[in-house]
Amino acid sequence: MGVIDIFEKAVEEKGILLNPSVLSDTYVPEKLLFRDEEIGKIARNLAKFFKSDYPDNTLIFGPPGTGKTHAIKMVSRDYNAFAREKGFPSQAVYVNAKDKSYFQVLVELLHSLGIEFPSRGFGVGEAVSALADHLKGLEGTYIFIFDEIDKMKRTSRDNEDPMNALIYRMSRLDELTGELKTAFVVISNRGDIMQRLEYFTRSKFIPEIVYFREYDAREIAEILHDRVEKAFIEGTVSEDAINYLAALIKQGGKDLRWGFRVLKEAAELAKDKLTREEINRAIEVVERNMLQEAIKGLDVTQLLVLYSVALMEDSGNVPRTGHVYSAYKLLCEKLNYPSRTMRHITHFVVPKLETQGLMTVSEKSFGRGKGRSLVYHIDEEPVKILSLIENELAIRLGTTVRHATDEDILRFYREW
Repeated sequence: MGVIDIFEKAVEEKGILLNPSVLSDTYVPEKLLFRDEEIGKIARNLAKFFKSDYPDNTLIFGPPGTGKTHAIKMVSRDYNAFAREKGFPSQAVYVNAKDKSYFQVLVELLHSLGIEFPSRGFGVGEAVSALADHLKGLEGTYIFIFDEIDKMKRTSRDNEDPMNALIYRMSRLDELTGELKTAFVVISNRGDIMQRLEYFTRSKFIPEIVYFREYDAREIAEILHDRVEKAFIEGTVSEDAINYLAALIKQGGKDLRWGFRVLKEAAELAKDKLTREEINRAIEVVERNMLQEAIKGLDVTQLLVLYSVALMEDSGNVPRTGHVYSAYKLLCEKLNYPSRTMRHITHFVVPKLETQGLMTVSEKSFGRGKGRSLVYHIDEEPVKILSLIENELAIRLGTTVRHATDEDILRFYREW
């Protein structure tokens, strides 16, 4: 079949999915179900700028997939529309901080404000000064929104935690400008944000806290029904399939974003009717694709550290810091790839893998005289992780390593 034939077939086969964008991560509904209380609390605080008052800074947190990003995007959209309509010189500016360094977040904020600032060659001090100078020359006010702030990237040049640095500087913009012109909102999946901040940051950042609880089973089912009504041809998705997917989300510790991906994939598999069978087949595809996407987003050092943890778990041993680092060093030598220090792995690489949801980290005591150590764990099957990383390393480096047949690795298994 030629390319043109494929295009023509795609046009002819309409399928049962009318509006796939409704199931995308970027879709923002006109109304967010079961979040009136949280949205109202955010909006009432930010509305203080319209009354010549000064809003509190805001901390929004809650588990993934509970509507935090959608809620703040709805509020900021309506805030900006209202300000334009009423002639208020105020604007809400949204920045997603995930996988960005402190400097990169500042540069994106500057660019969103229309400030020309180089992406390279300058430091955070110059970026903060550029922001302060811009604000000094304005009559209006701003609300800065920093989403996924707990997933900021820490670089080897950062002397402090990037999240703490950003909140500290944003909390003190009034000292740099001499006026109260800004308020800011930070959004996180984690509930320990305040505990992670340094004392002087906490003393200035005293936020209005808005918690987004998990949806219950009934709410999940209703949200799925709402999206199905907007996305699919009427009557093409069985009631049983929706309720089944809702139960899987709640019982399996998944979230609605995962559920929307499953629905979108299931629509490709279904002919005339989407049933429980298509849901099950779609789950296999989605789980595999999400893991592949996460692994493709890692650099080589991160891949090798994750591979080392998977090796340890596959061998039936506890992945402790020292043992994982030894396995990592072995891999670097085999692949002729430069290794990083244990400090770099512990402070920069492991937190990245943890925020990506690829591993969990805990501290464990190994008995009297043996001290304590960080212990790593991956929820996925180690063999699946190993195979995916081996394929990715072959693409990136042009060399191969196979855990099942490589003699050096097998010898290392035996030594453990």
